Amino acid sequence: MTKVLILGGGFGGVRCALDLNKKLGRESEITVVDKNGYHLFIPALYEVASAYGLKRDPFAVQLRRTICMPYADIFSKTNVNFVQAEISEINLVENKVKTEGNMILGYDYLVIALGSETADYGIPGVKEYAHQFKTLEGALFINKKLEEMSQQFLEGERTELFSFLVCGGGFTGIELAAELGCCTKVIREECKIRGRCSNITLFEAGPKILPAISEKERRLIKNRLTKLGIILMENSPIEEIGSDFVKLKTSQSVKGDLIVWTAGIKPVEFLKSIHGLPTGNTGRIKVDNFLKVEGHENVYAIGDAIEFNDPKNQKPIPAFAYVSVDQGKIAAQNIYNSIKNKKLRQYDPFHNVWIIPIGGKFALAHLGGGVLIKGFFGWIIRELVDLKYLLSIFSLNKALDIFFNDITIFSKND
Repeated sequence: MTKVLILGGGFGGVRCALDLNKKLGRESEITVVDKNGYHLFIPALYEVASAYGLKRDPFAVQLRRTICMPYADIFSKTNVNFVQAEISEINLVENKVKTEGNMILGYDYLVIALGSETADYGIPGVKEYAHQFKTLEGALFINKKLEEMSQQFLEGERTELFSFLVCGGGFTGIELAAELGCCTKVIREECKIRGRCSNITLFEAGPKILPAISEKERRLIKNRLTKLGIILMENSPIEEIGSDFVKLKTSQSVKGDLIVWTAGIKPVEFLKSIHGLPTGNTGRIKVDNFLKVEGHENVYAIGDAIEFNDPKNQKPIPAFAYVSVDQGKIAAQNIYNSIKNKKLRQYDPFHNVWIIPIGGKFALAHLGGGVLIKGFFGWIIRELVDLKYLLSIFSLNKALDIFFNDITIFSKND
């Protein structure tokens, strides 16, 4: 029986496992390994961070359920095995993977889908003082800070503005800053505060936010941020971060109560320990046009950790969730084709669609072909995209249950 081992249960890893299960069924042994027991729906992290006004729960069970999807549920009616473990060693010569618990997992085909981690670009203070916005714990920490801030205002312990400093003007930073802007308006009304209760500053190192989009799209986003009271500081590279300040390379310092880092990602450090794994200058895994790791016929790599330039423009493909899903499909197809001695399928990347929520029930949807939808209908499209994904990994009833529960919780402050 052919053994397929998938390391990482993100968007690409889950899709690869489900597709292989459909194609091979009981002809193969498919195993997914992840350090968590759940699949994290990262696109909704900003919603968790800003979900204010929920019933108090020290373990945040209600919020965790919105974006933490147990692998036991995802793979419940499949032949996919799941192992919760940290990977300690990958031996590409002997086709073996070792976990922190000394479990040895052999494979005939390996899929590396370990994702990425926060990049600090060597800036002093980022690791020590900035809160990394890439994990569930990071989102819950911000949510807790919002609750603490409102309590301080309600009890009269605080009168000065609460200052949020969001470092990184990409999609994630914009989504978070905008949703914080909506949330703090609700806090202001609940606490009966005259005027504003917070300052939210968004820093972008480059001359403009989201340089890959059009000027029209950028103007729409900036206008929405301004309406929400977000202070946007473009062309503001950061030199240092302290416990309560961000210092720019212009020597200007901005004080803050909470500093959140959303400035970029890099491949996980663990990749450096894999002997014989080819990587580029950025540390990403080199793959061919079939998503096979260069020099290894039975090893594939997908997701944020791969080095792959779009043949159409020779630019790196973006780290979008649906891009990882597409790569998971290609890896699964090519593993199946390889087993069946069929021709492999080349990966033709598609990434010309994006949707960015910008606070409340407002989003900007770039659908390609010059189609641009903004506002409430843009938000509707974003919600439908989320539902489509849920339907791709769960049954209809389970997907609808999660979808409507999320809307109920996350729309409270819209």
